[in-house]
Amino acid sequence: MDRETFIEHFKLLLVHLKDWTNENCFNEISDNYRFVIEPCESRERDYFTERENSLIETWNNLKNIQLSFDTVVALFYRDNTTPKWVDCTVYYSSNQVTVVHMLFSCEFRDESEIYYLDRGTGPFKAQVAIPPGNRKIVKGNKFDVNWRKHWDDEKATNDFISKLKRFISKKII
Repeated sequence: MDRETFIEHFKLLLVHLKDWTNENCFNEISDNYRFVIEPCESRERDYFTERENSLIETWNNLKNIQLSFDTVVALFYRDNTTPKWVDCTVYYSSNQVTVVHMLFSCEFRDESEIYYLDRGTGPFKAQVAIPPGNRKIVKGNKFDVNWRKHWDDEKATNDFISKLKRFISKKII
């Protein structure tokens, strides 16, 4: 796959992702995109190439950092190879920004091994993450696309409170 085709597929993925999210979610989706990447593996593997294994640390260091479109292209398009697949969901959206979570294969291959080419977006696939029942905030037949971010924020707050309680209890004893 050449670089221009890769970029066209990435742009088409964003159109599909926005359309599908708008169908299912009541939130405003901004056209100002940022991306967070998450490799499907966080450690080196025997079946990865030497180059793929050398990139694991870089990808892990970029986890949860918001990246630009051009940065994602630079990370995901290398010498006519791309990740075998990249599953994309809207993680968070406001009037100012839409953050897309990208879970990706650490295996970089040529076009003959890339998934989702039949959709015209390979290696990218648009998905909408459906919240579990206890996390579903519904308006009509649509739900809040930001449910995962709210849940992550809640877990982080609870984690901080738990650590604080443990710290205080150790000081009291």
